[in-house]
Amino acid sequence: MGGYVAVATTSKDGTVVHLVDSSGVSDVMPDPTLNHCDGNLTRSGTVALEEFLREPFFDSQLGSLTAEFQTYNANFQSLTKVTVLFQFSAAGNLFSHRVETQTLQLDISHSWIQYFEYTYLVLTCFYFFDLVYRIGKGFPTYLRNFWCYVNACSIVGSISCFGIWYFYMPTLDTFRRTRLFQDYTNFDNRSDTFGFYILTSSFAVFTIYLRMLQFLGHTRSRVVLLLRTITFSAGNMIIYILYIGVIFIGFSTFALTSFSSVSANFINPWVTFVSTFSLFMGDLRVMSGFNTTFKVPFMWLFMFFFFFLSVQMFNAIINYAYNRVSEDMKSVFQREQLEKQLTKTKGERSFWPFQRKPKAEEEDGLTYGGAMKGPDLTTLDPAVREKVEEYRERDTKKSAKDGLCTAMVYFVMVGCYIGFLYVNMLVEEKNQLRLAVESIVRQTEVPMLLPYSNRTMLQTWDDISTWSQVASWMQVGLPAVVFNSTAQAFMETATSGSQQLIGAGMRCLRSWNCLITGTGNGGNSTRIARITQKRSKRLPNQGSRSEATPQDERFIGGFAETGDEVQGLLVNESGFFQIIFPDVAQNEAEDAALQFQLVFENQPLCQTVAAAAGGSYRKSGGIVCELSSNIATFERQLETMLASSFFVKESASFVIELVAHNSNRDMLSYIVLTFYQTPAGKVHKDIRVFSLALFGWDVGVDKLGYFIGRLLPGAIYMTLVVAFTIMLYQEMQTEHTRRSVAESAEKSGLFTTIFTFFASDVFRPVDAISYLMSFWSFVLFVLWLVKEGDLQQKLQGNYGEIVDFASELIAQEKEYNRISAANLLLLFVRPLRFIREDPRMQRLNQTLQDAKTDIFWFIVVLCIVLFACTLLANVSFGPFFPGCIDISASFLFCFSFILGEFDFWSLYRANPVMAVIFFFPYLILVYCVFTNIFFAILDRFFVSADPPPMKLKRKLKPLLSKICRCIDWDDDFVMEEDPKGAKKEGPQSRADRVAVTAKIIHDIRKGLDGDSGSRLAQSKPLTEVCDVDEKLSNVVKWSKEEAASIVSEFQNLLVKKQRHKNEDVFLKQVVMKKVDADETKTREEMEEAHRQMRYAAEVHEVMAVRDQQTLAKYIWLLEQKIQKKMTDKHALMMEVQHLQDEMDKMRFTKEDLRNQANGVGADVPQEEDEGSASEAELGEMIQANVASASRVPLDPNSAMEDTGRSDPATADMLKALNG
Repeated sequence: MGGYVAVATTSKDGTVVHLVDSSGVSDVMPDPTLNHCDGNLTRSGTVALEEFLREPFFDSQLGSLTAEFQTYNANFQSLTKVTVLFQFSAAGNLFSHRVETQTLQLDISHSWIQYFEYTYLVLTCFYFFDLVYRIGKGFPTYLRNFWCYVNACSIVGSISCFGIWYFYMPTLDTFRRTRLFQDYTNFDNRSDTFGFYILTSSFAVFTIYLRMLQFLGHTRSRVVLLLRTITFSAGNMIIYILYIGVIFIGFSTFALTSFSSVSANFINPWVTFVSTFSLFMGDLRVMSGFNTTFKVPFMWLFMFFFFFLSVQMFNAIINYAYNRVSEDMKSVFQREQLEKQLTKTKGERSFWPFQRKPKAEEEDGLTYGGAMKGPDLTTLDPAVREKVEEYRERDTKKSAKDGLCTAMVYFVMVGCYIGFLYVNMLVEEKNQLRLAVESIVRQTEVPMLLPYSNRTMLQTWDDISTWSQVASWMQVGLPAVVFNSTAQAFMETATSGSQQLIGAGMRCLRSWNCLITGTGNGGNSTRIARITQKRSKRLPNQGSRSEATPQDERFIGGFAETGDEVQGLLVNESGFFQIIFPDVAQNEAEDAALQFQLVFENQPLCQTVAAAAGGSYRKSGGIVCELSSNIATFERQLETMLASSFFVKESASFVIELVAHNSNRDMLSYIVLTFYQTPAGKVHKDIRVFSLALFGWDVGVDKLGYFIGRLLPGAIYMTLVVAFTIMLYQEMQTEHTRRSVAESAEKSGLFTTIFTFFASDVFRPVDAISYLMSFWSFVLFVLWLVKEGDLQQKLQGNYGEIVDFASELIAQEKEYNRISAANLLLLFVRPLRFIREDPRMQRLNQTLQDAKTDIFWFIVVLCIVLFACTLLANVSFGPFFPGCIDISASFLFCFSFILGEFDFWSLYRANPVMAVIFFFPYLILVYCVFTNIFFAILDRFFVSADPPPMKLKRKLKPLLSKICRCIDWDDDFVMEEDPKGAKKEGPQSRADRVAVTAKIIHDIRKGLDGDSGSRLAQSKPLTEVCDVDEKLSNVVKWSKEEAASIVSEFQNLLVKKQRHKNEDVFLKQVVMKKVDADETKTREEMEEAHRQMRYAAEVHEVMAVRDQQTLAKYIWLLEQKIQKKMTDKHALMMEVQHLQDEMDKMRFTKEDLRNQANGVGADVPQEEDEGSASEAELGEMIQANVASASRVPLDPNSAMEDTGRSDPATADMLKALNG
């Protein structure tokens, strides 16, 4: 790119600068005395660095300055090019400065990774041929499938990765075995190739993981619902983004014009666009740091239009799309629900394999105890069966209702637990101690040697960045922290504690946190600090990280053109290739076999301690040194350690342990200062202060009230926990008894009862887990108290044992702390159980219950998309951005986008191209789409029914009725709605409006328009039009079968069509042949039906006419016979009446007859009564004869077949018919 070039070289004699001759004709030969050993470097002169800086190289015309150099890391076997850029503006200020790094891995050989590569290549080829087959089979329909392009991008990305990688490897081989690594241009070319490989790899990984949604979409309808929602809303979202994009550009232009002179966030169009987009997403930090006239109006208008209106418009689009797709897929969900019910009713298998089979009488209907099984519900209507099952399981699903007394006792238990933790944990005091100790360590300034210089400067803990600074701080800063943090005048106050933990002359941190001392290994001196060091292995640098790397794939440092080795390996030794954490034992890179021992004044100062043995940090082993409590001895010990190769380049970690006591709060503190470095050379440091409140068992009688105050709340809490545990057990026992009597033997097992008992109510497992954690924490607390009782004995022993004891005590208290925190969370979930009977809470719970399936699959889809983007960010930005250095960090970084926390410029500095491709689509997807889908799910399933009015007096009557008698507690009238009356309809929800709209659109698409489209013609079910009898049911069944047959035929044609590439050939060879065959078959069936019709007209109709004539004659003769019989009956009745009148005249006088006619009774002789009865019987016999004579057989043919009858009337009729 032009400019002036100079090359600097460094040796033990100093740093010199070579002025590069751009003409390339310099005849200056290499001079090793001037660090010039490369004949390819053409130089016009060489000067010392100090002289070079004094020359006018840095003058007023300097526009930019770039410094480039390479580093080699033998641990990672990598080469890194470092570029430091300085850019000055025309105004004379430093416009920008940054550091860029490009790293190439030299050792890429793996013994087993290649098999995964080959497998991946084979599977990629398989998916490629599968895609080609599907496109050819379903062309052009399959091209309209979104996943077709996702699969294509995945395959192209994967094949591109292989192509670039196998192009990159041969060039890397020449790069490792020749001197090309010294050429910056060659290094940049390989770095660009590898960057393109990263780009293709990130897309391949992203699309591969995203294809999991395709597989889920084939099996899960809820996943299909979410994917269709995104697809359905995509068009409207794009149109709306384009619509507001015009206004957005206007606001960006206004911001660029108004704020570019006062804020760096609006200095050019690109930066302004990113800043306004960040403001669109709610990041107000871009508007901080300046103040102008238009700042407030711009923010108000911009945020109102974009952050409020536009975000709500996104919500409306997503909500409509979700509800619309839900309405379209309602039939699918109903079918799945029906299939689930049918599967459930087929038979329930027990999860307990050793459960005995029911006996024969149990299979017939009897269960254990003589109870009868319920009736079979499979024959009932599904709606009726659901209600019956709900009624039968009302006791199983209904949990015990907690009364007011139970709730009050529970809150007392929670209050006691919180009080117990407050007086024993002392969280505020622990935090105060931590802040005090950290401020001491961080604010202590000590003179430390500057890196790569002989000068010193006052520096603090936060300034430590190199391993040499760590050694300097431990030599100078550690004594300053331990011995100079408190004036001597305060020492006597610190030694007046009741336990006498601190002796006279001891040192304290911030006056009150006095350090505890102990005897050394020899027992002649006291110790105040312990240092644990771990060292790494030192191995010969063979140009590879593993012995399995072939010799031709190792980095050798370069050869001359003649083939002779000019410069061997850049570093002769390599160290650890993984981090050696100070609290992890048996690390592969740790030099555990090292035996180190350091003696000071004939006493052991440092020695190697094996892992799993006491005397080291967390019993992880290492080199352990215990330092004296005397300041002079302490400093001399550190000097001895520095002079005796204690601080060497093999040192991987240092841990400084201190134990302090605060007599004001009677708290023991365990202080840990940690240093460790990575294989790349980065130094990590940490300060940890762990504190716990002591009980002081040795003075228990004097502090009896103090003990009672600390232990009494815990005792009450554990008592109530036992009581609630017994209540839970009794409830489970009652449930088991009920199930044993009411249900079959297959469902009444103990394990089945336990599972059903806890599964029927979500609060029961929460209670059980909380009680178990309470008992567990109680045991840990007791063990903690017992262990603390040994504190006084430990304080009289070895200092290493004191530190180990404090570490173990803190670890046990830390475990108790974690369990207590989790238990508190569960305890505050249980109060929801007391208010779940409230109608308003029931509405919220029902909303979550109805939406649980959609929420679950929404989380699954979100996690898949989130993890796919995590892999994309890790591959694309991980090598350059610390926020994506590994999978966990990348996941947290991507998840923060959902919460509205994002940083574009960090990604842009890491990878500009991928930052633009990744940032904007991902932010819109997760922040605008997925969050609104979640809101749409809750909105659709929200139960909007109005709750009943709250009767406050009725609820307070059991508590206050006997106290406040002046209040009429029964006077609590609330106007309730008529349950039989029509309910007042409330405002229509979004889901209802979408359902109505979807119905209208569906009817329009189906072509169900009314008269000229004026209104929709609503169809009616068949049951409302006519009565469905057996014949009509058969017709409906036949029509369904015919419709299914037609649909099946067309589906078969569709499948055959996808196999043919040419549509015209398919129509001619397949469709037309089938049409001709169907036409021939239909014509034959029509002709056969015509023949049947003619036969029926010629034969069956003649027979029917003859039968009708015969029936008509029979009916006419029967009518004549009936008329004749009726005439004879009338004549006979007249004769009977005449004879009756004559008989009465003979038996009675006229006066008797007159009295009978007027209703006057008269005595009638017995024989007259009998006579009259005989006459009545005679009349009945006559009527019976007449009726038997008038009987006519229903079937006219039956009379002709019955030859055994001798009825004369029938014989006359037959003669008339035959004649």
